[in-house]
Amino acid sequence: MAYLLGASCLLALEKPLGGIRPIAVGEVLYRLVVVTLGFKFWEALVDHFSPLQFGVAMRGGCETIIHGLRTTLDLHPDWVVLQVDIQNAFNTVSREALFCDLHAATGSLDQLFLFVRSFYGHRSPLYFSHCSCEDEVTLFSSESSTRQGDPLDGALFALAHLRALRSMTSEHPLCLFPCLADDTHIVGPLEAVVPAFHTLEGHLSAVGLTVQPTKCAAWSPSGLSSSLSLPPWFSLPSTGLRVLGAPIGSDSFQASFVRDALEVDVSTVHQLPLLEDPQIAFGLLSHCYVQRPCYFLRTTPPSWALMSTYAWFDDTLLHIVDTLMGSGSFSTPKGLLA
Repeated sequence: MAYLLGASCLLALEKPLGGIRPIAVGEVLYRLVVVTLGFKFWEALVDHFSPLQFGVAMRGGCETIIHGLRTTLDLHPDWVVLQVDIQNAFNTVSREALFCDLHAATGSLDQLFLFVRSFYGHRSPLYFSHCSCEDEVTLFSSESSTRQGDPLDGALFALAHLRALRSMTSEHPLCLFPCLADDTHIVGPLEAVVPAFHTLEGHLSAVGLTVQPTKCAAWSPSGLSSSLSLPPWFSLPSTGLRVLGAPIGSDSFQASFVRDALEVDVSTVHQLPLLEDPQIAFGLLSHCYVQRPCYFLRTTPPSWALMSTYAWFDDTLLHIVDTLMGSGSFSTPKGLLA
């Protein structure tokens, strides 16, 4: 039964920069049970992962990390933040590591061990249907790491990742290690963060994880020298850093970052009136395009430059809604207020 409930259908999506991104859609009954378990063990998950991992059972985790990093660097402008990305994290983490960590978990989380072991103790089938021939199905199997399409995959990955984080806090007490899922940050004095990074590489390797060189960065409000004793593939931006989709840095960097991000949205939002169904267009507008500036408002300090950018974006959205509803919908004071 566990073999059948652990099955998933595979979809192949093309990545923007080339390559294929496989997406697995899990069995509905299994997902329903796991979501229910998530609510049951919510408080236990919070207690287990806090205060290092903000990506599991933590509301507002992104905002907490972003504001925490910004405040820390304001108080210690000579400190450095290292941004460490893990290569293909969810698909490479060791199952043996997450089994051990779940079995040894404190509180009530160890009650999940037998459930997880029944679905991860064997290979799970992945079915891929070819578009050109619906009757032609290729069978793959999930044999290692977490399973795509499993609502538990984030928590299971974080269990193994947390082992590395806890070791880091004891070995490098001068540093902070706020993380959201696999997005890992090392914050502290320059002389402390560099050895901490090299230690982190070893702890990640112990649970099957490796660093993604092309996505690592280091930044300090006081500036960094190119002779910094970090691997040469670390990028060293001078004016600021993108953290979890939000800017941290100088006022000009933050204003430029937000403007550039919203300009990308504006370049596509004008295509919405071309959709045949205005309800679909309005749904995309309200649930997708409106959320980007809302996120920036929650994560970026206010400034006059940003306010003018938000006003410009609001005017653009009003124009699109006016087009969808019929010209002149917002020409009156009542319409503008609405």
